[in-house]
Amino acid sequence: MNILISNDKENIMREIMKRTVAAVMAVLIACAAAGCSSTGNSSSGSSSAGETTTTTAPVVEDMGNIDLSDVTTEYDVPEDFSYESEAEKGTLSGGAAVLDKNFLGKFSGDGFVSIGSSGDMVEFEIDFPAKGSYNITLTMAADGEGQSNLITVDGAALTNFTSTTTEFGDTMAENVLIDEGTHKVGIKGDNGHIYIDKIKITPAPAIDLSQYEVSNQLSNPNASDEAKRLYNFLTDVYGKYTISGQFSGDNEGKDCREFKEIKKHTGKTPAILGLDVSNLSNSALSHGAGGGDMVPLQAMDWYNNENGIVSLCWHWYAPDKNLEKNGGAWWQGFYSEYTDFDLAKALSGEDKEGYDSIIADLDHMAGVLKELADANVPILWRPLHEAAGDPKYPGNAWFWWGSAGKDAYIQLWQLMYDKFTNEYGLNNLIWVWNAQNPDWYPGDEYVDIMGYDCYPAEQDSSSQKWYYDLVKSSTSTKKIIAMTENGSMFDPDGAFNDGTRWAWFSTWNGEFCIKDKQLSDQYTTFDEWNKIYNSERVLTLDELPNLKCYPMDTEKYLEEHK
Repeated sequence: MNILISNDKENIMREIMKRTVAAVMAVLIACAAAGCSSTGNSSSGSSSAGETTTTTAPVVEDMGNIDLSDVTTEYDVPEDFSYESEAEKGTLSGGAAVLDKNFLGKFSGDGFVSIGSSGDMVEFEIDFPAKGSYNITLTMAADGEGQSNLITVDGAALTNFTSTTTEFGDTMAENVLIDEGTHKVGIKGDNGHIYIDKIKITPAPAIDLSQYEVSNQLSNPNASDEAKRLYNFLTDVYGKYTISGQFSGDNEGKDCREFKEIKKHTGKTPAILGLDVSNLSNSALSHGAGGGDMVPLQAMDWYNNENGIVSLCWHWYAPDKNLEKNGGAWWQGFYSEYTDFDLAKALSGEDKEGYDSIIADLDHMAGVLKELADANVPILWRPLHEAAGDPKYPGNAWFWWGSAGKDAYIQLWQLMYDKFTNEYGLNNLIWVWNAQNPDWYPGDEYVDIMGYDCYPAEQDSSSQKWYYDLVKSSTSTKKIIAMTENGSMFDPDGAFNDGTRWAWFSTWNGEFCIKDKQLSDQYTTFDEWNKIYNSERVLTLDELPNLKCYPMDTEKYLEEHK
């Protein structure tokens, strides 16, 4: 994260710029408000002191030309197709080795293949009769349950599978999309030592599309019309498209290097602009952090003038007195390692000053978000992210809002929700939760969308199905699931085929997108960048319908427009 420290001259210039931009934005926002009206804005005069009362004509709803047809996984694969092989018959690479010691239960054939580290692999050359969706069943064991490794096709990672037993048993990678012809199917090490006895491949049944049928009712019954329109759009396209997203670097909004390079190389612009309000925390402001005051203006501009979707996260700095611990700088003060702030003590009343600091920060941030509410800008609001850390390594919460455990975290989430929704009336917020652990779920009444921040290995384009399924297990209620941050990007064809239909992705800024001020292939290959942004299953900015006019009730709209 780049923190800008302001001197007096810079503060003056920034204030002038802010006021200038705000004045221009006021005009643009007024124009944008008329974009869906049948007659635009109309004014009725008032004789006192030249005051004017402005009335906005009713919105004329319009879905644009978005195709909401179901995306099925039905193919012409012969029902009797089956491939089966002993693992030791495959081609080994890396440190993969054949073992024949009976310490994992009974194995078949002459032995089994040991895959001990990332990059170890065994491959099988197979003739596939048709393009289709296949289930790959592995008779395997692992050193520990829950270890995730990869299925590759012709060297490209398509999906991951998770070990379920420490003795030989069956584990399945479901709905792997493979083209007709001869291909090399591989089992590749990624996370944990595994042992493969044999492989079997059969046609997969079509996935159940009902899992994407989610309610369009927001948790806040008083949600703004703009929030309802955006959320209804998100529920309509869920399971049919993934929306493209990108976090801005250096507080530059849509003018950041990331957006410019993606446009230059793919011809497309991300639909979701990711911004961070961290520099608007009270502790950041007290240390002279700059750039944060531009974030609300960038959000207004993106929604009102570009017809884009805005996502806000908050790297929330701990209170001033709790910063700069263990050798950390103040701007590292959202990390547990560099602050001694104890959330549980603050919430219990033991640390009254700490509690007051939290409330003061919430009150201040509510004021920031009020600017966006007043400008009728709906926000994908994603606070308190990654609270539990990595679910595969319990107890490693790296942010202070998770370091006191799930109970304190849930209490803080509910406190923020109550203040922002009921006290401050921020009805433009769509609440996006991604604590990274189902046990930390605060409840359906406090959450609209669930997400996960995925940072797989470099150029791992698999669907990250394990994480998707983990998030889905947080509640029995069907909710939208999004990849709320990512490093390496997933291949949309494979993800849609295996049922991992993330509502959106949002690539983090910096090295995950840019190197030497140019688009980087370190985490996502250039071919994959182009494939993703030009996929018929990925929505970019130019493909969004007018979000200000999108129906709040699609079923009613379609009935009225037969």
